[in-house]
Amino acid sequence: MFTVIVGITSAHADDLSQCSQSFYGGIYPEFTNPKLKNNTQSLCMDGFAVMYSGVSRTPLWSAEHLDRKRLQQAKQIDREDNFHEESRLPKSMRAKLSDYSGSGYDRGHLAPNGNMANRSQQYDSFSLANIAPQSPRNNRYIWRNIESATRYLTQQYGEVYTITGVAFTNKKTKQLANRVLVPSHFFKAVYIPASNQAGVYYAPNDESERIEVISLDELTAKIGIDVLPILDAQTKARAFDLPLKAGESSDLPESSPEEPTWMIFVLAIIEWLVAQLRA
Repeated sequence: MFTVIVGITSAHADDLSQCSQSFYGGIYPEFTNPKLKNNTQSLCMDGFAVMYSGVSRTPLWSAEHLDRKRLQQAKQIDREDNFHEESRLPKSMRAKLSDYSGSGYDRGHLAPNGNMANRSQQYDSFSLANIAPQSPRNNRYIWRNIESATRYLTQQYGEVYTITGVAFTNKKTKQLANRVLVPSHFFKAVYIPASNQAGVYYAPNDESERIEVISLDELTAKIGIDVLPILDAQTKARAFDLPLKAGESSDLPESSPEEPTWMIFVLAIIEWLVAQLRA
């Protein structure tokens, strides 16, 4: 784990009660390693919640509640990059845009832009309070697939709760600009209320494109945070076989079939040709 700053009081976790809708049962993650609480600040963003660390100058986790309506609204919004410093944080705790400049790391979203249902949510997702240094291949390939798979699960089951976060498990931690700590791993915990099943995507923050699916109990042992403390012991102990790409899992409930995009395109051409012959 990263070095903590002793003597700085953590923010009141009660702040998260203002955005309880982001957490299953309104219960937010609990630290099982008390040292991680030092110099933390909880933030209720529009559409998600964040636990930010002034030690790492990254979020430790971001929490979201996803449902079909939200994802449908998110599809209607084009991406507008607007990375910005988080004004609600004390200046001593904030990551700066300059910290990432020329670092070789992507500014990786925890709560992804693709899940945001309106411009206000999208703007908040680009706050550096929701960003951590992420390996380019991890961010652009592995993590992109995971985010798509999570949205797919949401479409299939109706709703999911996610806690996306970072881990610092290396003995020696890299830093950007001697300020922002580089996580050793990224994770995304996914809980499906409809089936009472949960699993965690866990990936090293490097160019290897490795990833594994682990249980919530395994995640807690690795990172010192119980991300879904409300769940029963059996659900925490068993890892749901999460898909690595959208549409991969054979255990998903059946949904109404849709015409493939190529077929719709072919039918449109035929209709056009018929109209030309009749003209």
